[in-house]
Amino acid sequence: MPLFTIQNEFRYEITRKIFEGGMGVVYEAEQHGAREFVKRVAIKIIRPSFASQQMFIDNFVGEARLVADLIHTNIVQTYHLGEANGVFFIAMELIRGVNLEQFTQQLSDKRRVLPKELAVFITSRVARGLAYAHAKTDKDGTQLGIVHRDVSFKNILIA
Repeated sequence: MPLFTIQNEFRYEITRKIFEGGMGVVYEAEQHGAREFVKRVAIKIIRPSFASQQMFIDNFVGEARLVADLIHTNIVQTYHLGEANGVFFIAMELIRGVNLEQFTQQLSDKRRVLPKELAVFITSRVARGLAYAHAKTDKDGTQLGIVHRDVSFKNILIA
C-alpha cells in the first residue's frame, strides 16, 4: 500500500531526431518540470506505421516495463513510459555520442581501424551490461529472464 500518490504530467519538447530504427524513432527532447526545471532526454516512439498494431504496442510497453529497473553504467536508463494522443513513448537517458556503427564508419572514413584494445574494452562493457540484465531479478528475487534480442553496432552507444 503506498504512503501517498503524486499525480502529475510531464511535458516533452522534441528538439531533433537522433536515430531511426526498424520499428521506432528516437528523438532528443527537453523534459520540462516545475519552476523552469529542464532535463535533456531521449524519447523513443513507435513508428506511425506500427502504432496501430496491438502486437507492437504490447511489445513496446512490455520492453519499457521489463527494463524500468535496470540501473547500470552500461545500460541506457529508462525514465518514463507515456502515452499522448494514442501514441506510446519511452523517455530515456540521453547519451551524448555515436553508435558503434557510426564510430566505425568515422574510423573507416579516416582510413583507420579500431584498435584492438578499444575493441576489447567496448566488448567487455557490452558484456557487463548484458550480464547485469540477464541476472536481474524482480522484487521477490525471481529472475526476469531478460535477453537482448538485438545486440548490434546500431544499438551500442559510444560516449
